[in-house]
Amino acid sequence: MAPRKSNIAKTKCALCEAKEISEPRGEERYCRDCWEKKIAVEEIVAREFALKRYIRAHSAEKYLIYHSTIKRPCGQILVVDDGYDLFLSVILYPNFGWDEPAYHLEGDPEGRTFAEILVDVVATEVIEPWGGGKWHLEIFRSLNPEPEDWNGEM
Repeated sequence: MAPRKSNIAKTKCALCEAKEISEPRGEERYCRDCWEKKIAVEEIVAREFALKRYIRAHSAEKYLIYHSTIKRPCGQILVVDDGYDLFLSVILYPNFGWDEPAYHLEGDPEGRTFAEILVDVVATEVIEPWGGGKWHLEIFRSLNPEPEDWNGEM
């Protein structure tokens, strides 16, 4: 009887533990209602980020990353288009809690960090406007809080 209970538990939603799982497709863990709730919460968290284009060139751009909780930039993005692929370098400043949970949903076994949410923001606000396609992303962490403090060093 115990194996049957664990089988049933695997087919129930990770959040509400009541409905049958159906989302996300291929990796089902949530019922549709809870999945939509989770996505809505992530979209709200993502809107707290603002990417401001700082430099624009023919095949490159630089963005500063802002979060609504602090006034100074908390990171930057460098984008280079070589004509075939996009190459993105994200530099995260230590003045923001990138590894902290971005939200809390009671019972959710899979929360996401602010750094993970930022990747979604970069995809929608930077990569899609450049035309999508193949892209490469590198993430670096700066020891100094802002570029003025780097003195040309990384």
